[in-house]
Amino acid sequence: MLHLDFSVDDLDALLRSRERALDLGATILRDGVDDPEEAIIIFADPAGHPFCIFVLGEAA
Repeated sequence: MLHLDFSVDDLDALLRSRERALDLGATILRDGVDDPEEAIIIFADPAGHPFCIFVLGEAA
């Protein structure tokens, strides 16, 4: 199994990406949007494979 990580530039992009992933059938395994160290969301795709989307650089 492959684990994919995707980065975005800022928190707004992370929030938009969260909605897009959910619209495409992903489920949230861990929502770390408010994490001051690293804003990240861990998802599972419809088949159960995990992937992450996080803010590259500073969290906010």
